[in-house]
Amino acid sequence: MRKPKQRVQTRTIAAVSLICASFLSAYVLSSMANRTELVWSAKTSLAPGVRISLGNLTPTRIAIPDGIQAYIRASENINDFVVVRSVGAGELLPSTAVSSNSSSLQMSAVPVSVHASDLPADLATGEIVNLYHVGDSHLAKEIGPPNLVISHAYILAIDRKGQNLGGDLTLTLSVNTKLIMQVLDATASGRVVVVRTHG
Repeated sequence: MRKPKQRVQTRTIAAVSLICASFLSAYVLSSMANRTELVWSAKTSLAPGVRISLGNLTPTRIAIPDGIQAYIRASENINDFVVVRSVGAGELLPSTAVSSNSSSLQMSAVPVSVHASDLPADLATGEIVNLYHVGDSHLAKEIGPPNLVISHAYILAIDRKGQNLGGDLTLTLSVNTKLIMQVLDATASGRVVVVRTHG
């Protein structure tokens, strides 16, 4: 006669334990959800030399209280700061990726003429690209393998007027001042192929 009572008691204890566990887990999850911070993230890809504005940033709520120091809080005003390393679109903005010192990275706007077939058809202003030098048989007898000329260059503008006439396009790129001659040498001695990067 005691066995049914013991079973009922056991089931009651188990049910109460499950209910308590569910309340406890809900409390823990709620506490973790409340421990979030608003930090800046990039709306678009940001290349070295680009000046930060509120137009290319968006606040994002994250739950990493222990690692919040690695990112810039949305409460911090970083307008007109300079990007010193590439940041992909949608990426949280690391505190090491920007600087308030505008002279920390000297960048220049460099025009580059590119064949229409040597870049993605839907390439747009604001994207980050890599430039490769490809030998041209019309300019040199010996053609070597393609070489990376510059990586993570930011597109400031695209002039497609020449494309409509069957000619070349002109890209205006933000390039580290130290690399300008490297880019110009590549355009003078062969074709330049533009490759879109993803971060």
